[in-house]
Amino acid sequence: MLILRVLLLAFNIAIVTYMVYRLMQIYRSIGASKGWVLAIGIFLLLLPITILLGFIKASVIYVLVYPVAIGLFLYFIKDEA
Repeated sequence: MLILRVLLLAFNIAIVTYMVYRLMQIYRSIGASKGWVLAIGIFLLLLPITILLGFIKASVIYVLVYPVAIGLFLYFIKDEA
Protein backbone atom coordinates (compact mmCIF):
# COMPACT_ATOMS: atom_id res chain seq x y z
CA MET A 1 0.00 0.00 0.00
CA LEU A 2 2.90 2.34 0.70
CA ILE A 3 4.30 1.79 -2.79
CA LEU A 4 0.89 2.60 -4.28
CA ARG A 5 0.73 5.86 -2.35
CA VAL A 6 4.24 6.86 -3.43
CA LEU A 7 3.47 6.08 -7.06
CA LEU A 8 0.18 7.96 -6.86
CA LEU A 9 1.93 10.99 -5.37
CA ALA A 10 4.70 10.91 -7.98
CA PHE A 11 2.13 10.63 -10.78
CA ASN A 12 0.17 13.54 -9.38
CA ILE A 13 3.26 15.74 -9.08
CA ALA A 14 4.25 15.08 -12.69
CA ILE A 15 0.74 15.63 -14.01
CA VAL A 16 0.15 18.78 -11.98
CA THR A 17 3.40 20.30 -13.23
CA TYR A 18 2.59 19.56 -16.86
CA MET A 19 -1.03 20.68 -16.55
CA VAL A 20 -0.06 24.00 -14.98
CA TYR A 21 2.34 24.55 -17.87
CA ARG A 22 -0.33 23.75 -20.48
CA LEU A 23 -3.02 25.79 -18.72
CA MET A 24 -0.72 28.82 -18.64
CA GLN A 25 -0.20 28.45 -22.39
CA ILE A 26 -3.95 28.24 -22.95
CA TYR A 27 -4.57 31.21 -20.66
CA ARG A 28 -2.25 33.33 -22.81
CA SER A 29 -3.85 32.16 -26.06
CA ILE A 30 -6.96 33.46 -27.78
CA GLY A 31 -9.70 30.88 -28.13
CA ALA A 32 -13.45 30.51 -27.91
CA SER A 33 -13.40 27.58 -25.47
CA LYS A 34 -10.62 28.96 -23.29
CA GLY A 35 -12.91 29.44 -20.27
CA TRP A 36 -14.20 25.87 -20.32
CA VAL A 37 -10.74 24.40 -20.72
CA LEU A 38 -9.39 26.45 -17.84
CA ALA A 39 -12.33 25.54 -15.58
CA ILE A 40 -12.02 21.82 -16.26
CA GLY A 41 -8.24 21.97 -15.85
CA ILE A 42 -8.50 23.74 -12.51
CA PHE A 43 -11.05 21.17 -11.33
CA LEU A 44 -8.71 18.33 -12.28
CA LEU A 45 -5.86 20.11 -10.49
CA LEU A 46 -7.87 20.55 -7.30
CA LEU A 47 -8.98 16.92 -7.11
CA PRO A 48 -5.62 15.52 -5.89
CA ILE A 49 -5.33 18.36 -3.39
CA THR A 50 -8.67 17.41 -1.85
CA ILE A 51 -7.43 13.85 -1.50
CA LEU A 52 -4.17 14.97 0.13
CA LEU A 53 -6.12 17.15 2.56
CA GLY A 54 -8.43 14.26 3.38
CA PHE A 55 -11.74 15.59 2.05
CA ILE A 56 -12.01 12.69 -0.40
CA LYS A 57 -10.61 9.23 0.25
CA ALA A 58 -8.25 7.73 -2.33
CA SER A 59 -9.93 4.65 -3.73
CA VAL A 60 -9.52 2.16 -6.52
CA ILE A 61 -12.03 4.12 -8.61
CA TYR A 62 -9.90 7.26 -8.30
CA VAL A 63 -6.73 5.38 -9.21
CA LEU A 64 -8.40 3.99 -12.33
CA VAL A 65 -10.53 6.93 -13.49
CA TYR A 66 -8.29 9.92 -12.72
CA PRO A 67 -5.47 8.94 -15.11
CA VAL A 68 -8.03 8.37 -17.87
CA ALA A 69 -9.63 11.76 -17.22
CA ILE A 70 -6.23 13.48 -17.23
CA GLY A 71 -5.19 11.66 -20.40
CA LEU A 72 -8.37 12.62 -22.24
CA PHE A 73 -8.09 16.21 -21.05
CA LEU A 74 -4.49 16.49 -22.24
CA TYR A 75 -5.38 14.83 -25.55
CA PHE A 76 -8.20 17.31 -26.17
CA ILE A 77 -6.09 20.36 -25.36
CA LYS A 78 -2.91 19.32 -27.17
CA ASP A 79 -3.62 21.69 -30.08
CA GLU A 80 -5.53 24.32 -28.12
CA ALA A 81 -2.66 26.74 -27.49
